[in-house]
Amino acid sequence: MEWEKWKFRRMFPNLFREIEGDVIPTVLDHLERCRNFEEAYEIIDYFEKRGEITKEYAEFLKSNKTLLSSIIGTRSAGKYEREGLR
Repeated sequence: MEWEKWKFRRMFPNLFREIEGDVIPTVLDHLERCRNFEEAYEIIDYFEKRGEITKEYAEFLKSNKTLLSSIIGTRSAGKYEREGLR
């Protein structure tokens, strides 16, 4: 099924903004959801393995515990995830 762009934007404005937007979560966005250092290290390793961050940046994040402790746990789960509506 093919849609005309203007019609799709008019019918689904929020979905259109999400699809057309260029906001891509970074490693820091994912670290905000962590509950402890172990989860943070897992996420850092994952991003490094995928090549989304450099080895130097990964080492910097791991070695800087004050930065990590200020980031970890600053964002909570969204409404759908809290209520189990994934």
